[in-house]
Amino acid sequence: MKKPKVYVHRLEDWYSLYMDANNEKLLRSFCDVVTESDRMEPMSEEELVGRMKDCEAILSLNGIGTDEITLDVLRRVGTIRLIVISHWWNQFERLDLKSLGIRVVEGSNANTVAVAEWVLTAALMGIRRLTDFDAKMKEGSLWCEPRRCVGMLYGKRVGLVGLGRIGRYSARLFQMMGAKVQAYDKYFSPDEAKLLGIELVTLDEALQNSDIISLHLPVTAETTGMLKKEHFEKIPDGAVFINSARAALYEEKALIEELKKKRFFAYLDVFSQEPLPVDHPLRSLENVLITPHIAGDNPDMFRLCGKQAIDTLRDYFSGKEVVDKKYYLGIGEKN
Repeated sequence: MKKPKVYVHRLEDWYSLYMDANNEKLLRSFCDVVTESDRMEPMSEEELVGRMKDCEAILSLNGIGTDEITLDVLRRVGTIRLIVISHWWNQFERLDLKSLGIRVVEGSNANTVAVAEWVLTAALMGIRRLTDFDAKMKEGSLWCEPRRCVGMLYGKRVGLVGLGRIGRYSARLFQMMGAKVQAYDKYFSPDEAKLLGIELVTLDEALQNSDIISLHLPVTAETTGMLKKEHFEKIPDGAVFINSARAALYEEKALIEELKKKRFFAYLDVFSQEPLPVDHPLRSLENVLITPHIAGDNPDMFRLCGKQAIDTLRDYFSGKEVVDKKYYLGIGEKN
């Protein structure tokens, strides 16, 4: 039986992160592959139309090179029926693909899982104060008194600001740990929130009534700089503030000034300047833990993105139901 034909657009030097030998072998086991792999040079419309001839699907590992795949290209090719996205970078969002009968699905939620894991880890470290105990022990303290100043994640109130793909997945992880989840998201359906066991609250309520606060909003004209001095002042003493989204969501200077009061703790993976300057004040605050934008960036995540998307393609060509993992909870339940 003739194998279906799949096109993989150029990815520059990112290609090998997603496609190790096992993923290459898996993809080629059920389809013929036309791949641009690590090509750096942009492609013309004529090149793309020729290379994509007779292809039925596109495997989009991330957003690099996708601006070259226009509606005109897809219309001229005429055989593409499915685009499977491995790592969502907003690719193909502006194209009216339905007009060409092309379905787009997110074939992997590996990046969502990776970031949510980081968020849960930050919350646990913040509640248990592991880094503080480690530092005191290495300084020679015997029992690190007062040593009973920490608590448990179980029973804590978690306030999520935003319920996109990562916010929803994080909510489920927190719930599995026994925490109560409330969230602010003005565009989220109350009925859907109820199904997920999440209480919708105002922004002020999410900030002032939570032991753990985690940001999960996209950066838009509406959300840029939305958290200001008056918002940070509402965060309770001893709370854990987490940001794995973007620093553009708040006025960073206002956050720093509030953190200098040592009222609450912050776990930050994103900053207004990246890489973070060596003399940046966040590097010297004792109640702040910082990481270099790695919440969703690790080799396991990239390989899993590739494998899950390839599995989605295999399901499609074998006639199985294709699950769009855009909001896939993947913990015994899908949404």
